[in-house]
Amino acid sequence: MNTKVTIYDIAREAGVSPSMVSRVYNQKPGVSKEKRERIQRLIDQYQFVPDEYAKSLKNERTRCIGIIASDVCNPFFARIISECCHVADKNGYTVFSYETHDSPQTEMKFLEMLAAQKMEAIILLGGETDWVEIDPKYYACIERIARHTPIITMGRIRCDNVYNVITDEGRAMRTLLEYLLGMGHRQILFLGGLAHTRSYADKVEQFYQTMQENRVPRKDVQVCMCGYEKEDSYEEMKSLLEQERIPSAVIAVNETVAIGAIRAIKEKGLRIPEDISVVCFDNSFISESMTPRLTAVGCSYEKFGQKLINTTLDAIDGSAFLDEKKAEIVESVFVIRESVQLYHGEG
Repeated sequence: MNTKVTIYDIAREAGVSPSMVSRVYNQKPGVSKEKRERIQRLIDQYQFVPDEYAKSLKNERTRCIGIIASDVCNPFFARIISECCHVADKNGYTVFSYETHDSPQTEMKFLEMLAAQKMEAIILLGGETDWVEIDPKYYACIERIARHTPIITMGRIRCDNVYNVITDEGRAMRTLLEYLLGMGHRQILFLGGLAHTRSYADKVEQFYQTMQENRVPRKDVQVCMCGYEKEDSYEEMKSLLEQERIPSAVIAVNETVAIGAIRAIKEKGLRIPEDISVVCFDNSFISESMTPRLTAVGCSYEKFGQKLINTTLDAIDGSAFLDEKKAEIVESVFVIRESVQLYHGEG
């Protein structure tokens, strides 16, 4: 028996992560038949036993988790990070968070840095894993790091030892639209977002589909893509109102976009919700603090943080179920407040 062979050697030769070798050795689910057979052949060939791996884990564990977020000032990400820190602390882990300012290069730099610092797992919030098309260099970086460090993401990247925890953006959009349509609105504007992000693509696809299902005339269906910042949504909404393209309701892609839109609406002398109803995604403290308070849909931040950290801990100890075709879904919560009024106009 070759006692020098470690779980890392098996993983490297099989082209998989150490946690996947652990799953095969311990006869746990979450590994395809082809990979299981390949790993098992190596385990049998080297008569591998994980004593040395267990020893290395004991000596090298940091009990640290890295979080990389695209924008820590965004209330959505800030709240999720806060919940993750709370749950991680209860489980004896320390969280280190970093901001990329939506730069894939910065994201890859932090991924390499956190892996070198022996973080036991890395959580990605936003960033390129949420892009519709992922750059090959970025994917190669994710794939390389995931071989030895589990990665948990809100995106939908498919890679060994990468776990996806997401919200159902399409269902959330349908929830908002069905509510507005039920309140008599037909001239509805979807404001904000960027085409290269999958979360936006899911929303806009469902927007068009639901409007079509409800036989809303195409002329009444407006989509204005203007990013995620309040300054951009203010200018876009101001321009639309100056052109007299006045919708009966606005769906903002997030709360900061809602803030910009509301400013433009009020400067035009229009009232919310009497003249224009406004709803948004995310549902953080901002929706509750606005005047009027905003009807919104968003995840339960507490449940999202719990799901992210629980998945992370399972990935660290090798017990997480890995299915490349599926993702853990955290259902959204819909809260009705005062920003929508029944519409009696022609539609």
